[in-house]
Amino acid sequence: MSTVPTVRDALTQQDPDSPGRWQDFQQRVSQEVKGVKWTAAMPDLASKIGELFDVPIPGLLTASWKKADVLQQRLKESEKSPEEVIYVELADHTIQSEHHPYIEVRLQNAPVKKIQFTLKLSFRLKGFVLKLQAGQIREIQTGACELAGSIQFQGVTVIEKKPSPIKLPGSIPVDEKAEAPAAASKARDVSDTIS
Repeated sequence: MSTVPTVRDALTQQDPDSPGRWQDFQQRVSQEVKGVKWTAAMPDLASKIGELFDVPIPGLLTASWKKADVLQQRLKESEKSPEEVIYVELADHTIQSEHHPYIEVRLQNAPVKKIQFTLKLSFRLKGFVLKLQAGQIREIQTGACELAGSIQFQGVTVIEKKPSPIKLPGSIPVDEKAEAPAAASKARDVSDTIS
């Protein structure tokens, strides 16, 4: 697993069958584009699919938290005193989100095939603390995190993770300017709820 955990890391973590399922998944998608007449050598589609799910988990969490009114208010307060550091203890909560990442196959700049996936995630979080400064989330101090998730392709679940703990570093620095665009470009939110 990388230093900053990604969705792909978490969905395949501690599952002895995950490498085989991931390969089956990639082969299935490769079959989907078999009929495309390539003008050059076919790009490594399997690696591009993997990259779709290399979305940093902290970016997804911070994007969800920033939608909460209470946190928006605390961020505005921290903006007024940029030197002051504010710690916000989060209540135990669940974040559920659905994303639709896709690869668009283009030939001579014209789209010929769109390969779309449905990614469903549910994070159950306990004991998390956010460090705020100058209107930004600067650090996530993690507690216990349990993740359930699935990847669907053409309505069929190809990867599924039952609710289980995932390992996160105890402290994760957040560079919101770098993380937000990366997370948004790889996984588009359709729904996102915090409870």
